[in-house]
Amino acid sequence: MNNNIKEFSSIENQFITPVLDESPIQKFYKDKGVFLTGGTGFFGKIIIEKLLRITEVAQIYLLIRTKKGKDVYSRIDDLFNDPVFEKLKKCNPKYRQKITIISGDCSLPALGITQTERELIKENVNIVIHGAATVRFDEKLKMAIAINVNGTKEILQLAKEIVHLKAFVHVSTAFAHCNHRYIQERFYHSAITGENACKLGECLDEHTLNELTATIIKGYPNTYTYTKVLAEDIVQNYAEKLPVTIFRPGIVITTYKEPISGWIDNMYGPCGIIVGIGSGVLRVFSGKVDNKANIVPVDLSVNALLASAWDIARNTYDTPPIYNYVPDADNMVTWKEYMEYGFEYGCNIPMRKSIWYPRFTIVPWRWQFVILSFLYHTVPAMFMDLSMVVVGKKPRMLKIYRKIHKFCSVMEYFSSNDFKFDNDNVRALSAKLEGADKQMFGFDMRHLDWKELFRVSLVGLRLYVVKDDPRSVPESIKRHARLKVLHYTTLFIVYSLVLALLYKITNFFFF
Repeated sequence: MNNNIKEFSSIENQFITPVLDESPIQKFYKDKGVFLTGGTGFFGKIIIEKLLRITEVAQIYLLIRTKKGKDVYSRIDDLFNDPVFEKLKKCNPKYRQKITIISGDCSLPALGITQTERELIKENVNIVIHGAATVRFDEKLKMAIAINVNGTKEILQLAKEIVHLKAFVHVSTAFAHCNHRYIQERFYHSAITGENACKLGECLDEHTLNELTATIIKGYPNTYTYTKVLAEDIVQNYAEKLPVTIFRPGIVITTYKEPISGWIDNMYGPCGIIVGIGSGVLRVFSGKVDNKANIVPVDLSVNALLASAWDIARNTYDTPPIYNYVPDADNMVTWKEYMEYGFEYGCNIPMRKSIWYPRFTIVPWRWQFVILSFLYHTVPAMFMDLSMVVVGKKPRMLKIYRKIHKFCSVMEYFSSNDFKFDNDNVRALSAKLEGADKQMFGFDMRHLDWKELFRVSLVGLRLYVVKDDPRSVPESIKRHARLKVLHYTTLFIVYSLVLALLYKITNFFFF
């Protein structure tokens, strides 16, 4: 049990060894102004943290919008209260002096920023990192176009006015072109141009676009991937002679090592699946276990992104270089391995408030999922809700499972299809890094220890997302053991009753 607690204490101590002499990438970012969109998101937080802790960047200009009743200043306070910034605060107590808030919104014309702020950016920014996007798979098409497509257009128009622009990085996704099963590091044509999509969003009201969405995005699983394709088209046609690169990360999960191992602030994608399994809520999922799991740790992804900006500033390319940042073909992992490692390590650090003993089945066909989800999810939820009603509490499990099934539905496309990616540009970029940069900005997925990544991810999910106290591990293990006994006892009783019923039915009809 003490070893399990050590998992948590050691997670805070795995940092990159400091390098005394400035590396080429550090020199590139030194005294530069960086304009960052999407800085309050999961990916953006690591970009900010890395720049402020490892480089002597002059200033980071953060585009932030008012959200859920909170103004931009409240949101920036919330941002830096995240535990991911604890190491930065020790290394650089005056880090806030290098943050300039730009109040705006990517969905608005001219980004919704004032002319004074626009002039500030034009005169002081050297590097633009456009990471803002709506990542909701079920986002309304009108809003998805406004943010992901028109927002990219507005950012590029601003970039053209920047006096001393050195690099522009557009953050896309490796699954933008998921209508192809083999995705290369190049531009792909879309049915309509990004420009026409913007016009479509302006001309049609939301209701009409909602009615036409299925027809418009035909061939793509959701509005997110579709609008990211259109955003890349905008980059291709609006970038002209700008120093632009497109960065396409795979499915981004927790940090691997920096600044703390296993950190994450959300339950999207595979991390949400692991939390669902560990809590005993998610018991069946649709997918093909032998498909490649194109997952990447967020810290290595950010290293690759920052290196791509450094590279585009010192080299000229005929077309903007595109980077598919996915697991390397020499070091792949499957969904089966991901789940097996999850169960292996999860038993050592079970969740404190799991509702049942974790058991999980992945089925390859949709009809199997429908049947098993009814038996494993809906039926138990009905009994639990009935129990809550009896004791005078509000039923909630069926409502929870409706959300879970919606989540499973949007993830099914990616878990059921196998994708192949080229990553020659990523390999070539990694080869350009010198010794110090390989240490501080390394991102070669060929050297990733998958078992270690999954181990720290589980520890991090329990600590940062579920927020279970590390000291509760021994108690949780005991509870886990009791739930295991209860689980198999319940199975024995249920199977015995079913066999008894079948025996009686057989006797009735044949004897």
